[in-house]
Amino acid sequence: MKPLQLNRRLLGWLSEDVRWRQLPPARRAQLQWMAYWGSLNERLASQQLLDAPPLQDPVFVLGPWRSGSTVMHELLVAASGLPTPQTWQCMNAPAFLLTRPPLAGRREARPMDGLPIAADSPQEDEFALLSLGGDSLYRTFWQPSRYTDLLPLLQSDYWLHNSQWRAPWEWFLRGVLQSLGRHGEPLLLKSPNHSLRWTALQQRFPQARAVWMLRDGSAVYHSNLKMWQQMIALHGLEPAPPGALESLLAKALHAMSMGLDAAMRDAKPPHLVWQGQLREKPREVLTAVCAGLRLPCRQGADFDNALQRVSKGRSDCCQAPVPASVVDAVASLDAAQAAAWGRQTANAHP
Repeated sequence: MKPLQLNRRLLGWLSEDVRWRQLPPARRAQLQWMAYWGSLNERLASQQLLDAPPLQDPVFVLGPWRSGSTVMHELLVAASGLPTPQTWQCMNAPAFLLTRPPLAGRREARPMDGLPIAADSPQEDEFALLSLGGDSLYRTFWQPSRYTDLLPLLQSDYWLHNSQWRAPWEWFLRGVLQSLGRHGEPLLLKSPNHSLRWTALQQRFPQARAVWMLRDGSAVYHSNLKMWQQMIALHGLEPAPPGALESLLAKALHAMSMGLDAAMRDAKPPHLVWQGQLREKPREVLTAVCAGLRLPCRQGADFDNALQRVSKGRSDCCQAPVPASVVDAVASLDAAQAAAWGRQTANAHP
């Protein structure tokens, strides 16, 4: 896959830091060149969306990072047939409207779990928001030493009171529908970061539906630590300072637990929470999820192919203890998930 693109807004944030000047001149020049073309392409592509119809209320896959949201995304796309952002669009958000969809090609294994992805695979729209310069915790992938600058993004109030992130994000979503020729249909969107924005997203899209993925908090932490380390190694302009990721993840998992508590308090049909039994019984889970979200559920050849693909991914298990600095956050996530699952089980069996 090609590297993540960027525009001048993201470059401006990156270059604010004093460590920017410590980068090799060739690396700075490369990013400046990419940002120049990214912003130019974005302006040119915007001409194609002047008459694009408004967005329909999307369907969301939520939950912490590394909770099974990618597998749910793949299977739910195959079962429901809903349009969704694809990898080639998300990784080149400034310019994808100016290019043709790539031919079906080889698949590559994701570094964190070996899950095979291709240019046309369902992809996380957060990468598009990041490359378009919108507010995203994934800026940490580029400059992990600045994670403290991004901590306000963990708070739901931030997304309610700062709406500037919506313009580039919604521009991208309209472009996806135009690119796929699927105007007038609800998109299926997956980003764990949307879990932190859920209150703001519901305010923007009152009829939005969501499935929230659940997974053991300790497993979520260890898998996240690995994922963030690998993404920083892939995209980072610097190594992560000692203890930075542990601190970020402790705060993030606590914020996710608070977000789940709030989602449960405000939940009303057809909003749905489902437990992490997706790998054990995917067909039954997808049937229940589609029924709960009032979506079609076609478990034919496309679903079988998707099921075969996701079965190749690893579900990491780690016996190492959770660091003391993260124990409370993991406990709060487990408590919120237990309450959500208990509520769903009680509703399913009155």
